[in-house]
Amino acid sequence: MLSGPWPIALANLLVNEDKPGVYVLYRDVHEPAYVGRADRDLRSRITPSAAEHRGIRWFSFEYASSALDAYQKECRYYHELLPTDNQLHPDAPTFSNGRCPVCVANTFKIILGRGGIR
Repeated sequence: MLSGPWPIALANLLVNEDKPGVYVLYRDVHEPAYVGRADRDLRSRITPSAAEHRGIRWFSFEYASSALDAYQKECRYYHELLPTDNQLHPDAPTFSNGRCPVCVANTFKIILGRGGIR
């Protein structure tokens, strides 16, 4: 479960473990701008990513148990939150056979005739 949203200025204070994880950046507390992940060190990824996206004022984060777990969380939040700045679907971690859990579920829904989502 995501922790936050928090002011972006608190990122280095609140994200204090060198673990994989996922984050959401916001311009407005209720407007997800970008969903991203870190396969190794979440703390080192949030602030540089915020600098790449103009006007970021808030962030949420969640640690993950592995790079693959971070990827699966990133996919879920990407589909759920529909962030404005993500131009492409998240890529799986290098050297993994990871598949988006939402896309896989939608494929089965479509095959079974129940429709699917983005």
